[in-house]
Amino acid sequence: MSEASGGEWLVPFRGRNYSGAFTQNFLWKRQNVYVMDNHRAALWCWLQHIDPKQRYSLFHVDQHYDTLASRMTTWLDNLPADWGLGIDEYLARKVKHQDIPQPLPLFGWDNYLSIFLAVFGNAMDAAYFATHGEGTTPNCPHMNCDLWGVPSNLDYWLNESHAPWIFNLDLDYFFWHGIDAERPQCMMSEAYISNLMKTVGAHLSSGKISVLTIALSPEYCGGWEHSEAVLDIVLKPLGIKLALPR
Repeated sequence: MSEASGGEWLVPFRGRNYSGAFTQNFLWKRQNVYVMDNHRAALWCWLQHIDPKQRYSLFHVDQHYDTLASRMTTWLDNLPADWGLGIDEYLARKVKHQDIPQPLPLFGWDNYLSIFLAVFGNAMDAAYFATHGEGTTPNCPHMNCDLWGVPSNLDYWLNESHAPWIFNLDLDYFFWHGIDAERPQCMMSEAYISNLMKTVGAHLSSGKISVLTIALSPEYCGGWEHSEAVLDIVLKPLGIKLALPR
């Protein structure tokens, strides 16, 4: 059985399957905190809590930038007419590319953020990216945050903007990828992760962070077991318990 401390399953748990670019194995919510395996659902979650036509700020903590822009014209031509669509419709949205024989989902783990910025970026007050420098650099003014300085500086950075914050966290940020066939290993101490999340929790409580999205990205964390272990550390300072079904 799962322990979900008052939350709800927006996408019921489908098992510890491969997530890849498009598979959504679950999406869970408690108030303004969302947990998912695949980061592609994050854009939809943000739009449930912010008005993207009003000023907002973004803090992205992720091994990758998630701002692929190689097919942006095609993606923008296939956006939903109404952003009030439900999560199932959002995930099922597809696009046909000339050089690919079958339609693909519009939103993937590597482009959901670039699409969001292309559509709603004019209202962004501040953008901070704490990454490993993987992927396409964001096409927007932003500050790159040094990995080792994030826990000690996060409170200061979040106070730099008075606009509501989107805080977007991928657990693969905490992992080091070994060479060849070596499995990824968590390279951050529990204290590093806990201190970061205590600050996030304080700003959630104050209302400064309007929405928090957390992705497990199991393939980039050495498997579900590793990402779930780190998830426990991440959620503990927030007073949230989430045990995925067995």
